Amino acid sequence: METKRVLNSNRKSGIVLVLLAGVCWSLSGIIFRWIEAASPWQVLFFRSTSLFIFLTVILLFRYRTAALSALQCKIKPAVIGGGCLGIAFTGYILALDLTTVANAMFVLAAAPFFSAIIVRILLNERITRYTWYAMLLAAIGLTIMTNGEIQSGGGAGNFAALIAALGFSGMTISLRYQKNIDTLPTILYGSVFASVFALAGIILSQDNLLLLPMDLIYSISLGIFQIGFGFLLFIAGARHLLAVELTLLSLTEIIVGPILVWIGVGEIPTTATIIGGGIIVSAIILVAICGAVDSQSSKHKSKPAS
Repeated sequence: METKRVLNSNRKSGIVLVLLAGVCWSLSGIIFRWIEAASPWQVLFFRSTSLFIFLTVILLFRYRTAALSALQCKIKPAVIGGGCLGIAFTGYILALDLTTVANAMFVLAAAPFFSAIIVRILLNERITRYTWYAMLLAAIGLTIMTNGEIQSGGGAGNFAALIAALGFSGMTISLRYQKNIDTLPTILYGSVFASVFALAGIILSQDNLLLLPMDLIYSISLGIFQIGFGFLLFIAGARHLLAVELTLLSLTEIIVGPILVWIGVGEIPTTATIIGGGIIVSAIILVAICGAVDSQSSKHKSKPAS
């Protein structure tokens, strides 16, 4: 009874922590909209460098003298994953600059489906029937959103968000080669790659590293609080929850994010974005629930008859 009570308590804590992680991640849009004059490359640079410093402190605190060994453990997939994450960070910030927050977040939410397709091509892994249905739904949602964006004179923002989604997919696949390994080094490498990309963008656009004080604070908060702290909350809560619960609770980010910019700065998503985004969210929920049912069925079948 005592063990069951502890498990229930841990599960409740896990739900709260993952929900808070989603809220942290959802703040990217509203904080970016508060930035007054900084270019997306400047924001990306200070966001990524502050994330690097934050994660370095966490890494040193966690591993102390073994920090270098942790960075070198399975370094090849970690660096590849970090490179993909750096691309994702870059694409996302550019997407926020070029399209609405809702558009950027809904397109990014389709990343798991890109992962499924890539894994199918590279590793020849079977895709379940319900995942194919969900991917078809997500494709319909993306088409509706993209067409709406192009008709309104945009499209570049959706392309940047797609690049970000592909980057996150690549990072997710790399983590499969790092089972039972801390994901912190991969995210640390991602912050390094994003910083380099940002610096290249600043040089090519003939910009500089001088920001207004509040723009600098907002950019740094995007690295330390929005990504870094959100990541720590998610990791702390994830160990107590099922995969389906993590998937559904993580939707907090793409639901709360557009609402915050709607309330905070009056950014209203287009009808096409709402419809297409709603279809993508439905596809994610479909996969999460069907996956949970499928997993339970497999467990019952594997139990020996008594």
